[in-house]
Amino acid sequence: YYKDFQEKLWQEYHNISSQDNNWESKITKQFARQNSLHQIYRPKKSYIQQRLATIAKQKLRLGKELQEHLAKLLNDIVHWQPSIDGTLLSYAINECVLHNQKKLKQEFQYKTEMIKLDCNDHQLLRKFYELKPNEELIQLAQHLWQITADEQKTKEQQQILEQRIYLKRLPPETDQMIDQLLNDNRTTLSNLFLDPDQRANFASRCSKTIIQCKFNLMIVELDEFAIVTHRYNLTLNNLKEKLLNLNKQNPHIYTSLLLNVIEERRQAMIQRFIRIRQHKLKTFFDQAPTVDNN
Repeated sequence: YYKDFQEKLWQEYHNISSQDNNWESKITKQFARQNSLHQIYRPKKSYIQQRLATIAKQKLRLGKELQEHLAKLLNDIVHWQPSIDGTLLSYAINECVLHNQKKLKQEFQYKTEMIKLDCNDHQLLRKFYELKPNEELIQLAQHLWQITADEQKTKEQQQILEQRIYLKRLPPETDQMIDQLLNDNRTTLSNLFLDPDQRANFASRCSKTIIQCKFNLMIVELDEFAIVTHRYNLTLNNLKEKLLNLNKQNPHIYTSLLLNVIEERRQAMIQRFIRIRQHKLKTFFDQAPTVDNN
C-alpha cells in the first residue's frame, strides 16, 4: 500500500509536469518572496519517469513476495490447532495493515492536494506577468497578496489557539514558561510549619490559579488576533478600492482582465492556506500537551 501511495504522488507530478511547458524553469528566492509565492519541488521530467518505473518494479517484486508468503501461510494453517479459515485470516491481516496506514494515506493525500494547489498558484502568477502589468500595478498586486498571506497565517494561528483552548491543550512554550512559577510554590509548601491540610489547600489553590492563568493568556492572545485580522481586512478593502479606481481612470492600462487575474490568484492563495490550516488543525494536538488538572 505504501508503494501505491508513492505511485499516486509521482503520477500527480507526471500529470502536472506534462501539462506545464515551464515545469523545469527556476524561480529565484527574491521573486518568490516579492510575490508571496511558495517554492515547490519541481523534479525533472526524466527523474519523474525514472521514479515511476522504479516504483512499478518494486510493486511487482513485493507482489510476488506477498503471494509467496500467503501460499506458505495457507500451507502452514492446515497443521494449526484449532483450525482457522485461511481466507478469513488473510482478510484480517489486510484490514489491520489498512487500518494502521490510515494516517499515512491521509498524509499522502494531503501532499497530492498541495502539489495541485501550489502549481495552480504558480500558473496564475505566471498568467499575471504575461499580461505585462506596469510597475505600479505589480507593486499593488504584490502588496495585496502579501496582506492576504499575512491575514491567512494569522487566521491559522487564531484557529489553532481556539482549538487548544477548547481541547485544553497548551502550546509547549506557554506550558513550560508558566510551570516555572511552581518552583517557588514548591519551596513554600515544603515549610515544616504548614500542617498537611494547609499544605494541601495551598497546593490546590496554586494549581487552579496557574491553570487559569495559562488560559487567560491565550484568551488575551485571541483578542490580539481579532484586532490584527480586522486591520488586515481594512487594508485589503483599501487596496481593492484603489485597484478599482485605477481601472475606472485608465481602463486600457489597468484592465479588468488584469484585476480579475489578481483576484483569482488571491482566491487561489486563500484556498491553499485553508487546506494547510485544515491539515494542521487535524494534526496539531499530537504535539500539544494536555492540561494536568491534578
